[in-house]
Amino acid sequence: MERVLIFGNTKEGRDTARMLRRRGRQVIFSVTSEYGRTQLPQGTLCHVGRLDEQAMLAYIREVNPQRIVDATHPYAVVASQNIRHCCDALNIAYERVHFDDIENAWRDAVEWVDSHEKLYAAVVREQGNILLGIGRDPILPLPAQADPARLFPRITPSAEAVTACLAAGFFKANIIAMDGPFSKALTMALFDEKHITAVVVRDATDKSYLHEMVVPALERGYHVIMYGKK
Repeated sequence: MERVLIFGNTKEGRDTARMLRRRGRQVIFSVTSEYGRTQLPQGTLCHVGRLDEQAMLAYIREVNPQRIVDATHPYAVVASQNIRHCCDALNIAYERVHFDDIENAWRDAVEWVDSHEKLYAAVVREQGNILLGIGRDPILPLPAQADPARLFPRITPSAEAVTACLAAGFFKANIIAMDGPFSKALTMALFDEKHITAVVVRDATDKSYLHEMVVPALERGYHVIMYGKK
């Protein structure tokens, strides 16, 4: 039986997996987050976690697939490059899925939550540091299970916003109070400085905000939690 390894949790990747299974192929997924795992059919063989090129090479050797499908979203440029490099190094067939609507592909690449309860669950589930794109006021009082040391709210620089964050349970040292607009370079610098691995943002229908926060996170392979309606 041909074994196919699929990188990325996108609709296109899941559709490809269904087609391959109908043809009798064994399908294994590699996704970057626990949320990605929940989008797959129960019992799907799956690796969870971001992989740099060396870790990816080792994982592919372990799985030993005959074919690799790159179903990462279009913004995951580095991940796609790493996948291709690994395929070339190991002489494994590489395929890239086709996206019909690249401009809106980010919508399927993020986790949408439409209630505080779902937002709490998503924040608690994440293991690394989280940058919260809050704006004028906190979008959540911290749930009891959340570790405030891992949460970095980015808010407008007003006394009211800072007071609200402190009242919600955020650490004073973690509050990032600054006015936008924010450049992509500044956002990337914040990611590095605070060792961010996930971000929470409000509904990013504003294209400038989308490219200031969401796209840079997706390019890094971070999990993005979107508070709003899809």
